[in-house]
Amino acid sequence: MKDYITACGFPFSKIGDVLVPRLILGHLPFLGESYQGSQKNLEYVARFSDVRNTVKVLRVAVEGYGVTVTAAGTMSSESRLTELFLRAVKETERITGIEVAVIPCVQIPLMILGKSVDVYKRWLTYYEIEKRMASEELLSKYLEDPVLQCRSGWKIEFKEALQSSKSYEAAEIKHLEIDYKRLDGAVSSLTGFNVLFLELGSETDFLAMTGRTDLLTTLINHIGGRFGYRVILGIHHAGSTIPTLEESEMEFDSYVTPVNKLGVMMFPAANTALEATRKCEKPIIAIKPLGGGRIQPRSALRYVYKELGLSFCMIGVGSESEAEEDFSTALEVLKE
Repeated sequence: MKDYITACGFPFSKIGDVLVPRLILGHLPFLGESYQGSQKNLEYVARFSDVRNTVKVLRVAVEGYGVTVTAAGTMSSESRLTELFLRAVKETERITGIEVAVIPCVQIPLMILGKSVDVYKRWLTYYEIEKRMASEELLSKYLEDPVLQCRSGWKIEFKEALQSSKSYEAAEIKHLEIDYKRLDGAVSSLTGFNVLFLELGSETDFLAMTGRTDLLTTLINHIGGRFGYRVILGIHHAGSTIPTLEESEMEFDSYVTPVNKLGVMMFPAANTALEATRKCEKPIIAIKPLGGGRIQPRSALRYVYKELGLSFCMIGVGSESEAEEDFSTALEVLKE
């Protein structure tokens, strides 16, 4: 079997001492997430519930364009599509004779006094913290972001949460802990894959913004010690989180964060997020470069690679034709 480096059709750069293609395949469309609304999501769920359809798209990526690294989830995730995607990766390797390395994202199972951290209280906590540093447009940003609005009932429920609930208080944050049994079960499902890095999910923002980088440091050390995986951090609040993480002494290799011309999912605002990415010393893997399908590929990729000069970009595709358009465009932009 050809290794992911030999078979890759894209230029490389390094994250730490690991060679990583400058174009990485995103996995969320294969899990039924289009960022285009519920109807499109249902189309994706129906399409990728059949592993053969996933393999068709992966073969276009791998054989047609040399895309040999993909994001992934873990088999213990709630969605069965996560397991089917990992199965499709193995089937693609078998058919093509080409190794497909993975960068899996694992959610951090956070608990407070035996209960899972509530999603809306977590976002209320982000909001209360970011109000101290952001403009008056912050609430509009939270309510109107097109990706957040794709979450069922987001706008109404967040408004209700603002009126009827409250953010986590310092006394509660003191009791934050990680459910290592759940986390280890998720990570253990990756045996047999070439895992370049393990991405810790956007709960990273919560730990950093609430001052619990101690938990994050312990978690990173645990993953390295038990599984031998290098860690990268997935964040959506770059303007708030990166400065804190840059001042810490924890050992991780890269940030994974939204970067796009529209500022989609870039908190607390696009300008502060970009400022933080420019100042940080670690490499950035740009996600959502197409703004959830709202920016044309050439414009999106020229912005990330050329205007901002970022080394890495992750793109999700939902069909063979999308794969052909996006990957051919990425190759052309990188050759300019």
